[in-house]
Amino acid sequence: MKKYKSFFAGMLVMISVLALSGTALAASGQLQISDAGLVISDVVKVKPGDTYPVDGQRLPAAVSYTGTDGKPYYYLPAQMMSDYFNVQVGWSEEQSSVVLGASSNGESSQEPKGPNPTKPAIGAKVGPYKEIAAKTVDTKEKPSLIADDKTHVQTVTGIHASSIFNPKNGKYVVLRVTNNGKERVTWRVGQPVRLGEPVYLPAVDLEPGHTLTRAFEMDGDAPEENRDLLLDIRGAAGTSGAVDVKFSVMQFK
Repeated sequence: MKKYKSFFAGMLVMISVLALSGTALAASGQLQISDAGLVISDVVKVKPGDTYPVDGQRLPAAVSYTGTDGKPYYYLPAQMMSDYFNVQVGWSEEQSSVVLGASSNGESSQEPKGPNPTKPAIGAKVGPYKEIAAKTVDTKEKPSLIADDKTHVQTVTGIHASSIFNPKNGKYVVLRVTNNGKERVTWRVGQPVRLGEPVYLPAVDLEPGHTLTRAFEMDGDAPEENRDLLLDIRGAAGTSGAVDVKFSVMQFK
């Protein structure tokens, strides 16, 4: 399944065709482009007349159609489902269809494939969070928010924890995990999505007796509905699945 770049390139053509065919559609109804905005939970996301940025281009943010019976219909770019509702959006070449949610052709990302690297991919991004070198964050200062502080968990089913961060409390999120067990564990950081599996950064393995600190810089302009950050820890591939860890999740300015 291709990402939505090719789909939106086609969408630009579609909108151009709609604009050119306005007179033909006028006989059955009225078509208007970019005359409507978008408000989500009383928050203005797009003002009427504004365009919507996608891959360096600006699309009409909304297309409205009024039928001959006077009933209005509104059409929005599918990318908005991803940006504002955390729904995976893609394009199926085989089905010639927009795909919302995980594709049935994809493999589940829940089980660790391992072995994985023991160092995180600096610069990798998931949603509004970019992984940065932990040493660049001053953790000597008091954290502005503590979601977990040396929380000790022993389990064979894995840990799946989620926290929501407000950029007003600082743009840095720091996660620290200590593996107290006897086996290697796989640690992933990602974001939940609706209609599909979570999206994760590359997995990192943590050996027994080791501690790893990871830091993330948050985009302050991220919409509130996209600020979840997932912590997923489970037994690494080839192990019994036992997990014995302590973890901390904190936010810093």
